[in-house]
Amino acid sequence: MFRIFYPEADATVYEGASTTNTGLDEILEIGKRIGTDGETLQKSRALIKFDTTEITDTVSKYNINVNSCKFILQLYTSYAKNLPAQYTLESKLIAQPWINGTGYLNSDPIVTNGVTWAKPYTSWSLDSQTGGLWISSSQQIELGSSGILVSGSGAGGSWLYSTGSTSFSSSYDYSYQTTDLTLNVTDSILKWISGSNSQSIDNNGFILKFSDADEANDAIAGYINFFSRDTHTIYVPKLTMYWDNSTYSSSLSAVDLESYTVYTKMKPEYKDNEIVKIRIYTRDKYPQKSPTNLFPLQTVKRLPATTYYAVRDAATDEYIIPYDDIYTKVSCDNTSNYIYIDMNGFMPERYYRLEFKIVDSFTEQYCNDEIYFKVVR
Repeated sequence: MFRIFYPEADATVYEGASTTNTGLDEILEIGKRIGTDGETLQKSRALIKFDTTEITDTVSKYNINVNSCKFILQLYTSYAKNLPAQYTLESKLIAQPWINGTGYLNSDPIVTNGVTWAKPYTSWSLDSQTGGLWISSSQQIELGSSGILVSGSGAGGSWLYSTGSTSFSSSYDYSYQTTDLTLNVTDSILKWISGSNSQSIDNNGFILKFSDADEANDAIAGYINFFSRDTHTIYVPKLTMYWDNSTYSSSLSAVDLESYTVYTKMKPEYKDNEIVKIRIYTRDKYPQKSPTNLFPLQTVKRLPATTYYAVRDAATDEYIIPYDDIYTKVSCDNTSNYIYIDMNGFMPERYYRLEFKIVDSFTEQYCNDEIYFKVVR
């Protein structure tokens, strides 16, 4: 099963516009641009924050173990320019609180009421030190006696790192591929919820940037514009939480996978706050009558335990929920196969399409039987 969350704050900080807030811009930028001198590469980094209380509320509501969940951060590309064939984007845990602000990159005069390259525009207090600027690495601030320290250069953000083996970052290596970002941030979310090294970790969000090596490498330049939470498109950044709540115990006969049909009794519309159980009925496509079964067209059979579902946006064909061999399993009982879908997080007033993948030994079949539904407000 899954639940979709959207950011509560996001902004870009630009080295070349060090005091400008971009909290209401429709894009987030990661990369490096040539500065006004025509030579210097100036960095841009994106900050994004999700409300972890929404996650803990979901954990409580469904009575699940958060340690068995997977969390995927997704950003969608608006525009990209001058990127190399190979590069790495990484996310780190921001060490200080910051304010979203109400500015735009092109505001005139500039708006400075939120996070910028120069400062987070909120005060902080860590260890015995306090301040209002981004922490620099020379300050060597440790969280308690946990071996977890704050790193930064005094500008462009700050983040956590460990003197031990614990990692506080996630990364994605690009090689000759599209620039959308799909990043597994499970470890980071669990640190915010459960802490690390007996130390609680404040949720100040993620900072997304070129890897340290790529930022330091003058041969690597270019930038990616991702849609932000303020976009007027459907491509809002999102965090998707997955967990396995499937069960499979049935006395139904197995369907003939060489000739079958699938149908549901879905409603045409669902509210965007509904949690629904969708029954999936399967029967042989050309059943034969017998003395014990005079109405074989009404005989429901079961799909195998290795059946998975996915959800696509009907207009764009984008995967909203992709196939996953652990977290999108189809369940089954003595009535039929079924799945649960939490409509919270689906964009309202849009149509979606339900699809199935059936794995049998080394073969895979895809069932795209035009199963549509609409989510409404």
